[in-house]
Amino acid sequence: MGKKVGDWYQYSGAIHIHTTESDGTKPIQEVITIGKRADLDFMMFADHMNLNNRNAGQEGIYKNMLVVIGYEHNDLNDNHHYLIFESPKVYPKDMTAYEYVEAGAIDNVVGIMAHPDEIRNRMVKFPPYPWTDYSVKGFTGVEIWNQMSEWMEKLTPYNKLIMAFSPRKSMEGPTDRILKQWDDWSKEKRVVGVASVDAHAFPIKLGPLKVEIFPYKVHFRCLRTHLLLDEPLSNDFEKAKSQLYNAIRNCRVFNSNMRWGNAEGFEFYVENGNNKATCGDEIPYIDNTKIKVSLPSRANLKLIHNGIEILQSETETLEYKIRDKGIYRVEAWKKNRGWIYSNHIRVGI
Repeated sequence: MGKKVGDWYQYSGAIHIHTTESDGTKPIQEVITIGKRADLDFMMFADHMNLNNRNAGQEGIYKNMLVVIGYEHNDLNDNHHYLIFESPKVYPKDMTAYEYVEAGAIDNVVGIMAHPDEIRNRMVKFPPYPWTDYSVKGFTGVEIWNQMSEWMEKLTPYNKLIMAFSPRKSMEGPTDRILKQWDDWSKEKRVVGVASVDAHAFPIKLGPLKVEIFPYKVHFRCLRTHLLLDEPLSNDFEKAKSQLYNAIRNCRVFNSNMRWGNAEGFEFYVENGNNKATCGDEIPYIDNTKIKVSLPSRANLKLIHNGIEILQSETETLEYKIRDKGIYRVEAWKKNRGWIYSNHIRVGI
């Protein structure tokens, strides 16, 4: 479960989980049991266009694992999928994306754009569900990495057998498209970037075989979103829920793919004088302002400043003296596969 690393407590969990209340394949209690076995610290459920599980009282703390329930909204063309948590209700289905994002902002929801940059067109049966209206305002964040979306983007009629039996091997990392968009947004305001599992456990037929794509237990051994808290996650549900949502709103988050290693112990912070800042924080720019990074194991570490890579090193640790104001984040790669993606630290802005 969660542990303290440096000055912050780290907790990892799974975002964007479906159940039989929409197009998932197991009821919520079965999925919660699988999540506990996978040692998740939190689970965030988001069935399509309903809050049935929340209304049935399924939110809570299950043996130290926090469970919260929102829903996934889409427009009438089945595009602009939006994860909404803490809304008072399901918004009207005939709303445009601009309208339901705005309604969520008024209600102070946590709102996350889901799989926004899908472009696949190889298989008519699996169309993309992209986000195209970037005039929206008031969203909290964006899925920079969606597990199910990446898998389906790579699916072809010729590789589906291999992809079905080894889904985790296909995971490479967020697209350059969405990372650029996220960096551009983040120059102007905080926009949290999360890694989501988008778990359904779809069954498909491959000739005479019936295969479950990404069983829940496999999803939960792949992409994780990690919270950085100033104090331990509470055993009181309301307080723990507030800690979770505040961490997401404030970009106190980093993301990892467990397929390439356990990311517990990752540290990324900026310090100068008596000031110290981690993901989502702001820190003044003065002389001798330094970035420090520590990885759980050796990897190809990339330092990104205002969306541009300024340093790359095969290492476990990094100390870098900052020369310019701006937003900074890091990526860690193993064997040309994305492993860890931090959120931004804002320096002097």
